[in-house]
Amino acid sequence: MPRIQAVPTVLALVALWAGAAACSGGSQESRAAAARPADAGPLLPVAAVPVQRRDLARSVTVTGPVEPVRTIGVNSQTSGSVLAVHVQEGDRVAEGALLAELDGREAEAQLARARAVLESARDAFGRDSQLHASAIITDADFERTRSAYMVARSEAELWETRRAFTRITAPSAGVVTAKHIEAGSAVSPNQRLFDLADMSLLVVRVQLSELDVVHLARGVAVAVLLDAYPDARLEGRVRRIFPSADPQSRLVPVEVALEARPPGVEVRPGFLARVGFALDRRPRALAVPPSAVGIASTGAFVYTVDSDTLAQKPVTLGVTAEGWVEVKGGLQEGEQVVVSGHANLRPGARVRVRPGLGAPTQ
Repeated sequence: MPRIQAVPTVLALVALWAGAAACSGGSQESRAAAARPADAGPLLPVAAVPVQRRDLARSVTVTGPVEPVRTIGVNSQTSGSVLAVHVQEGDRVAEGALLAELDGREAEAQLARARAVLESARDAFGRDSQLHASAIITDADFERTRSAYMVARSEAELWETRRAFTRITAPSAGVVTAKHIEAGSAVSPNQRLFDLADMSLLVVRVQLSELDVVHLARGVAVAVLLDAYPDARLEGRVRRIFPSADPQSRLVPVEVALEARPPGVEVRPGFLARVGFALDRRPRALAVPPSAVGIASTGAFVYTVDSDTLAQKPVTLGVTAEGWVEVKGGLQEGEQVVVSGHANLRPGARVRVRPGLGAPTQ
């Protein structure tokens, strides 16, 4: 009989222990719930990045053709028929190289006659010089002989020049970019015969707005891309900024010289170039990603994270460049700014910060 009564006693003890444990656990949960603010919900996950200093510059890209630094027109200095043309488009020639020949038979004949007259006049002048020194002939006779000699020499020089005009030579080294004559053509004085390009320096001439050109200076390095070589980046430098703008378009011509070229890139006149200018440089400016900036009726603002609490701060913005926005006022370097989810945020909300998503790369 005593053994039968032991079972209820044990069950009662177990029930009492379970009840005490339940009461203890409930009190702990109650204390934790009481410790939290009544309106505290789950922490909002946000992406944030620190405010950093960066070198910013506004970028402007304009297009223009590649050109030789200068193109020389070779014109005819006399009339005549073309006997021979010695060059073609694309030929590279040295200074003084023979490009073409005109019919010079008349000039040769006249030169031969003038040289014969000159030789006779020279002999007469030498002979009369001795006679005049010996007072055998008068001063008047000597002056006539001297004048005849001077006229004969001038005549010979004239026909030497006219014969030289029949030989068309390169005034400087370059590449023949245009040939306007063929053998058998008749040419007249000042007619264009060839175009020579000085290929020692290639340039790109572009037009920039008057609002942009004031931020540019001679010698500034620029990036140049060619449509013919889209994967190649060329180095350029501002060579000239023209002194006046077009009165209609308000655009200012700017000349960019092409310098270093990657191996395998053969730049030719006429290629389309895209020149990128870095303007309005802001060295070591405070910057945030554009996604960090919100716009309200009172102006621009950002959300910052202090511990785990959001604060809304008005900011003054500057230039937007290279995926960053300059902050002129309202923030300090190192502050954490939220870069996502502005629509669901409010000042004072508690958040959990994740690494910045969508921020521009370094």
